[in-house]
Amino acid sequence: PMRFPLEALVEPLVHWYELNRKTFPWREDPTPYRVWISEIMLQQTRIEAALPYYTRFLEAFPDARTLASAEEEKVLKLWQGLGYYSRAKNILRTAKILAENGGMFPQARKELEQLPGIGAYTAGAILSLAFHLPEAILDGNLVRIFARLRLWDFLPAEGKKERDFYWDEAFRWAKADKAFLTNEALMELGRKICKRSNPDCENCPLQKICQAKQENRQNEFPKKKVVRYESWTGFALVVCDKNENFLLRVSPRSPFLKNQLMFPLFEYADAFRNRIPGIVESVIPWEKIDQCSWAGIVEHSITRYKIRCRVLKVQIKPNAGLDGIWVSASELFEKLPSSFAQKIAQVAE
Repeated sequence: PMRFPLEALVEPLVHWYELNRKTFPWREDPTPYRVWISEIMLQQTRIEAALPYYTRFLEAFPDARTLASAEEEKVLKLWQGLGYYSRAKNILRTAKILAENGGMFPQARKELEQLPGIGAYTAGAILSLAFHLPEAILDGNLVRIFARLRLWDFLPAEGKKERDFYWDEAFRWAKADKAFLTNEALMELGRKICKRSNPDCENCPLQKICQAKQENRQNEFPKKKVVRYESWTGFALVVCDKNENFLLRVSPRSPFLKNQLMFPLFEYADAFRNRIPGIVESVIPWEKIDQCSWAGIVEHSITRYKIRCRVLKVQIKPNAGLDGIWVSASELFEKLPSSFAQKIAQVAE
């Protein structure tokens, strides 16, 4: 790869950042805890959408020790709407580990990466932005900037060699003076200027050394990622008694929302024919069913799944004695953290 003197680039970049930086609560007071929570929230969520969640979360759990002693249900409730709930569960697990260590974060990449839910990027962000160590970060913004600067027509996800190219570049930038400012500036540049579509190259502090800009090929980089979605067809079983209490279960074998309270889900190719599938009997014996009917259809995407799910509503006879957790209609939305489960509940109403 081509080399250019970094000092000459970092200076205009950091200067641009200091003139254009936005103020965010985790930037104003970048403690390791605050940086960590913000980075986990921003993994799958835009800053504007995450801000109110961040504020509420920090009010409820201002530090790792407070969080460590929280009920999982309360943590999930505050996460509700951000999706990808394994993130919230990992945050709680990590907080408990940190609390045993006096609430302190380790200052070494290797130890940080051993904590639940903290990968190479988040570890680098904590070390760089909170501890001001010369550590690299690499997120989608930096991948896009590096690919355009260097005309790299490969992505870090393609293999070890490709990933190492990007990380080596990220470490080169992090070696500059005040790495935390350089890293923040690169991320801000990716968000504001070097955007995925219609990058604002005329206002970019790196335009003179950007090869994509020189060749007018900005839109060819980074290379497009191919996402293959899997389709899932089935039905959700909404079981209620005559007092409108609903049956929820935790299903460890479900491909989505493992180990969360959920309506029983079944993958079933014939869900869109009108007969009632026999597999229902694994939850309720026929003789205990008072009435049942198809209530409607929910379409939803989770990670790489495109879901088409019919909703089978079943009312049971008194004293059916079914296993699971019964929740009243008024509590239902509170007990269901995922928007997928909430859509099912709405269709069943």
